[in-house]
Amino acid sequence: MSDTTPKTPHIYVEAGKKLEDADSTAWTFTLLGILGLTAIILVWTGLLPINIPFFTLLLGTIVLGILFAFFIAVGLFAFHCKKKLSSAKIKEDACICQIRQWFQEHYSADAISNGMDEEDLPIEQLYFIRSENISRLLAEEFPKLEESFAEYMLENIYQMYFPD
Repeated sequence: MSDTTPKTPHIYVEAGKKLEDADSTAWTFTLLGILGLTAIILVWTGLLPINIPFFTLLLGTIVLGILFAFFIAVGLFAFHCKKKLSSAKIKEDACICQIRQWFQEHYSADAISNGMDEEDLPIEQLYFIRSENISRLLAEEFPKLEESFAEYMLENIYQMYFPD
């Protein structure tokens, strides 16, 4: 039996956005984990008095201790991912710059519009025609681009030439 469900398009997320997310995740989880473990230590040392039975305190300490240790592990993993994402962002920025520069050197707004009389076409049709042309030109020059990144670059280039 063949799978006939259409694939949902993958939306490209910039490496810079991923880096920001990893940064906030790293700091948030690490700080929450440290604060939580500190609170547990303060409770056991008596500096933060809580009147609950010993068994409940012990059980709560075990469960929350594991949770806060997990938070610290997630935070440290996010810090580790930040290093990889930093180099990915540098590569992505260079690739974007290279594609934009190549496009500016080889094509003008008129070439993308194929010299059409823009006054006779509705804006939606004009957008579709320009997008198809940019997509085709990108695919011809950079055939190995991932589909979602090619879509991202199409929008990027379109906005560069037609900002309105």
